[in-house]
Amino acid sequence: MDPLKRLSVIILTGLLAVLQVLAQEDKITNDLLNEADQLISAGQLTEALEKTEAAVRQSPSNITALQKRINVYFLLNNEKEAIYYVEDAIGKYPSVAEFYYLRGTINNARGKFNKALDDFDKAISLEPSENQHKNYLGRGVSYFNLLEYEQALSDLSASIELNDTVASAYHSRAMINYELRDYTAAVNDFIKTLDLSEGNAALYFNLGMSYYRLNENDKACPYFHKSCTMGNTNACRMTLMECTKAIPAIP
Repeated sequence: MDPLKRLSVIILTGLLAVLQVLAQEDKITNDLLNEADQLISAGQLTEALEKTEAAVRQSPSNITALQKRINVYFLLNNEKEAIYYVEDAIGKYPSVAEFYYLRGTINNARGKFNKALDDFDKAISLEPSENQHKNYLGRGVSYFNLLEYEQALSDLSASIELNDTVASAYHSRAMINYELRDYTAAVNDFIKTLDLSEGNAALYFNLGMSYYRLNENDKACPYFHKSCTMGNTNACRMTLMECTKAIPAIP
């Protein structure tokens, strides 16, 4: 065989071997990440972290694995590790929007809302349009906590327009509408939140208060009662004051 052809065959064979190894590594990493997702869904966060850390060791440059590790630490309320790893990831991959989104989410949780705004601004500048809804939601929450309601309302509405299936976007917008005394809009958004999520005591109470502000006690009282049965003392107080039938006067 011609030496040049022999060299080409050797190079091709080596390349195929490398590709096979990489494909196997990718499969192992993906399997670990899938297992981590299942554990997260089951609330087994410590076990999920072990799988995620194993995936990072298997594929140190795998963006999804790095993202998931940050997210699991955040879910575990370990903000110190979450911030450490997100800062490290941004240093290595400054053009990946997801890392700025994650840092913005962590900064919102830490009450550093102005820093979070910068993160979401950066994520919006980098993110493909199909994923923008989460960045607008995060930035809307930042503005809401800074009491900049008009900007918050704009961002949350943009998020809902891009993806109308996220309960937290409707809930956040409902809270802003309530603060702005647009109680009809608040009712609509709280009801949409209920459609997309399981109700909790606070949500039922807030919906009841929105109806109450509209002087629609007949609609407010069932929500106050529901919230009260779930342990909301404010709802119990409203039930007692506004929803109990008047006691006949003693002759």
